[in-house]
Amino acid sequence: MLAKIGVSYKIAPLATLDAITLRDLPPFYKILRSIPGIKGTVVVQTCNRVDMFIDANDGAEIIEKILWNWALQTKFKLHELKRIAEQRTGEQVLEYLVSLASGLESMLVGESQILGQLKSSLIEARGLAASSPILCKVFDMSIAAGTRIRDRTGIGRGTVSLGSAALKVAEASLGNLNAVKVLLLGTGQIGMVLMKALKARGINEVTVASRTRQRTESFCRTFGGIPADFKNVISQLGPFGLVVVATRAAGYLLTKEIVLPQLKSDRNPKLMILDLSIPRNVSPDLGQLKDVVIKTIDDLRDITDQAVSVRKTLVKEAEPKVLEAVEKISALLRREEAEPMVSELYHRADKIRREELEKALSKLNLPKDQREVLERMSLSLVRKLLAQPVVNLREAAKKGDSKLLTVAGEIFEGE
Repeated sequence: MLAKIGVSYKIAPLATLDAITLRDLPPFYKILRSIPGIKGTVVVQTCNRVDMFIDANDGAEIIEKILWNWALQTKFKLHELKRIAEQRTGEQVLEYLVSLASGLESMLVGESQILGQLKSSLIEARGLAASSPILCKVFDMSIAAGTRIRDRTGIGRGTVSLGSAALKVAEASLGNLNAVKVLLLGTGQIGMVLMKALKARGINEVTVASRTRQRTESFCRTFGGIPADFKNVISQLGPFGLVVVATRAAGYLLTKEIVLPQLKSDRNPKLMILDLSIPRNVSPDLGQLKDVVIKTIDDLRDITDQAVSVRKTLVKEAEPKVLEAVEKISALLRREEAEPMVSELYHRADKIRREELEKALSKLNLPKDQREVLERMSLSLVRKLLAQPVVNLREAAKKGDSKLLTVAGEIFEGE
């Protein structure tokens, strides 16, 4: 059984997504692996969603256990998590995953960042021995389908990116950003997207800092920016008008206690802090300060709603292609259900072939070349006899014909 449990920006505000984000995934994966009936999991966490994809035996108890452990790990109320968590099973999971890869589930419709996030989530799950063969296939096929849908519909072209949307929000408060000093805290994917958006606006003098100096310098060499020491720069915010925070820190990096002593109205009449982190890295109490403006991903919603409106035609074009891709993936997965039976059928037939060939050859005194002729003939005979039954089995599996598969299993059942 394929299942998906998740919460997205469509259901919950940023604060809730922040609260239910798993800050330490390896131990949580270990917990999931210990639950009887779970064959594999892949957790996808972005700034807009927390999703868990599960390959498991049938049973509502497994879902209950996952939700219970999720609530326990995040110290979130279980009844509230159950209320907001969306559950999908079977082909619904495939439809969601292909839609996600296609950009239809994104806050910024068509944005391509989610493709990288899906790939990295799968790589992490594989590295921790948490995924399963079926989940790996489903992710790989869904990502490939999503990429094709993007290419055929053009839904990703001209999309308002997370970076450009963030800059629009900043400009609404600060005006033209060309005269504003910018500090970027974080060198991950979101930091990269922000830096590209800044460079596209001609804003190249951006101070960049992260927890590791080496990573900061590497980021600046690749994407631009001026590297700075993380601890020093957050204690010297005075020159900056815009601070973008996009890290994976587990706690608050900027608090009222850190920022308040640095505010000087003559040097910095307004400081805008844009927190794009999940979990949240900027303390909400900073919003109480007169000269500080706090914005989060939730504040990008108006821009994303406009993007959806403009791209409705492309979305309508993409939706049937998603359903087509889901059917193809489902058919391939169903066909694989017949493969163990096919493999066993060939194995048993070949065993019988070899036994009977040895009996015949032991009674004949044939030269080597004639023995080889009989060997090839027996192989050809088995393959031709099994060719059509195997085709029928695979087609039955593709169509979901469980009755025929059951009958075939009984017919070909071993001793």
